[in-house]
Amino acid sequence: MISSGDLDKKINSYNGIEDIINAMKAYAGVTVRKTEELVASVRAYEENVIYALTDLIAHNPELAPSEGNGRKKILVAFGSSQGLCGSFNEKMADKTSGAVKGDDALFVIGRRLKSSLELKHVRPYGFIESAVSVNGIAGPLIETISEIMELYRKEEFYNLTFIFSAVSDNKASILVEPILPPAIGRVCPISPERPAPITYILPTNNYESLIEEFLYISLRRCFTESLRSENWYRLKSMEGASENIKRRIFDLASLQKYVRQEEVTEEMLEILGSGMFYM
Repeated sequence: MISSGDLDKKINSYNGIEDIINAMKAYAGVTVRKTEELVASVRAYEENVIYALTDLIAHNPELAPSEGNGRKKILVAFGSSQGLCGSFNEKMADKTSGAVKGDDALFVIGRRLKSSLELKHVRPYGFIESAVSVNGIAGPLIETISEIMELYRKEEFYNLTFIFSAVSDNKASILVEPILPPAIGRVCPISPERPAPITYILPTNNYESLIEEFLYISLRRCFTESLRSENWYRLKSMEGASENIKRRIFDLASLQKYVRQEEVTEEMLEILGSGMFYM
């Protein structure tokens, strides 16, 4: 039979695990709040870039992007490199594996997502580690832009699509969002009769600069949304683990009391049976 001392060691071990879980809950909660504040600002800037593209094309219709049907796509799927985030990567892998077609080039962000996709026999064209904090987004963001632009310059590739998870109204959903060519129709049409902005930059150069800026800010938004979702899943997972640990500690503490009573009773019976009270 297990002793009260052994139970005490187990309780102390679970208390240590609970401390780690609480620390991870705190970290995930802080990251969720930080990314929530950033997402709104990034989205607003992205809309301004789209508006500028729409304005430029309204005055220079020859710059309007064509459909590019039948050409290959570049897909960028955003996952995590860290674990303990519940079913985050598994759900991303399910959505991504269904979105990849034929000769599409798939870039995977996050080691854990890459492993989940390989279990489904989906081999990525490229792989980049994900950001683990808000301040860590810049590194993988620049690396991703470099990889995409190098591939995007090849004539056979045209469309660029991002697959990422976003949290809204305390619910996570996975989005498949076309990025290039830019969806300029999502803002109000601008009349070509509106005076064109005065600038010394050639329209084609202006268009290329805006496209690069749009790619940059769209990637930043998806990195931020993905990091937020990852830690939202992690927070939910840690909350469930915390409740399980508390129940386990309570059960062990109750068992420890019972075992200790049994040990005391056994000790008393041994004392009574030894006859020391009759000496």
